[in-house]
Amino acid sequence: MGFQIQNPKNAVDAKRAAIEARKALTTPAGTNSSAIVRYIPPGECPDRNRIVFDDSGSMGGYIEDAKRGMIEYLRNCIPNQTSVAVHFMNSTACDTQLESNLLKLAGDIREMNLQSGGTPFFNTLKKALEATPTLTRLIAFTDGSPTDCLHPETGKEVQTHYWDDRNSQWTHSADVIIKTAHAIGDQSLVDGYVSKISGADGPCIPIDTVYFGEDNGNRQEMELLKYLSSKTGGYFLHFDPAKVNFAQAFKYLAPVNRLMLASASFRAEVESGAQK
Repeated sequence: MGFQIQNPKNAVDAKRAAIEARKALTTPAGTNSSAIVRYIPPGECPDRNRIVFDDSGSMGGYIEDAKRGMIEYLRNCIPNQTSVAVHFMNSTACDTQLESNLLKLAGDIREMNLQSGGTPFFNTLKKALEATPTLTRLIAFTDGSPTDCLHPETGKEVQTHYWDDRNSQWTHSADVIIKTAHAIGDQSLVDGYVSKISGADGPCIPIDTVYFGEDNGNRQEMELLKYLSSKTGGYFLHFDPAKVNFAQAFKYLAPVNRLMLASASFRAEVESGAQK
């Protein structure tokens, strides 16, 4: 008989019940469920999340916080329900394959010595979207301005002086990402990879975005992230390090917690640091 909580009193009990039930399904009878979990192939997990991790130079003082946030996120995922891949902007040696053994992935992230560099935001998003197995959700966080841009027709990287102003190049690049997310969402429904994905303009891979930085006038960066999320049916969050601990707040983007973000008041509590 699997682990079960009748009429869970709160979200924590419900999440614990779901985790234990999933463990029971993947553990041989008569075995301590906390000792053995048999992990299914990552592509068979119903939630296949790819995360774009900003390891640029400006993140230097917050890299360890970001790593702890990733580990806490993984701790809030249900075994064999969610597979995860992390796409770093600069640390190209890191594996970007989906992983269903999230305990292993958390350990790998903890031990990683990340490289720093620029913020190739759009290229990394596009690579994560187009990677296989097909994702069901994309999550991205950054603390700065993209240092790359994409051609609106070819989708390939172009020199940043291609357009006269930054807003124009960002908007065109974001539209490439949005178009790609819609195309993959359409194909995913056709192929039966997902049962339902919806964005503002039809089937789409949702993109959740997080701006990590002080509210010091970087409005263009935040508006860019809001644009990507609003056009794909994702969530936007602003983590000001003076108000919220990244390691505590990032877990709310995990599948079992994400529905709470549908409430604007709850999102405001997360962004203020009221939710631990």
